[in-house]
Amino acid sequence: MSYEFYKVLHVFMLVLMVAAFAPQFVGPQGNNSKLLKITSGIASFLLFVGGMGLLARIGVSHGEGWPMWVKVKVGLWVAVSALGPILAKRMKNNRLAGLGLILALIFVAIFSAVTKY
Repeated sequence: MSYEFYKVLHVFMLVLMVAAFAPQFVGPQGNNSKLLKITSGIASFLLFVGGMGLLARIGVSHGEGWPMWVKVKVGLWVAVSALGPILAKRMKNNRLAGLGLILALIFVAIFSAVTKY
């Protein structure tokens, strides 16, 4: 598939993942619905697939070591995918702070990809 396909998939799944996380944090306490959790999980997986497709298209080989910015992005992807549902369920008082943390981690991932740092 083309570079553009993977890029659109990657960006759209990021938007969908955030759209599935946000109601879990800012909605009513009982808004931790199963559908939102499933949507965020599928979006997270397809975000990873899109990212790996992009790496293949820009020429990063699986036989070589990954550049540091890719390692940072994968680490942040794991953190956001794992922490998102946990923080949404466990944080009772400071749910907006949890959402802010998730958005800050996503910002760092975007920054590392754009600057390749």
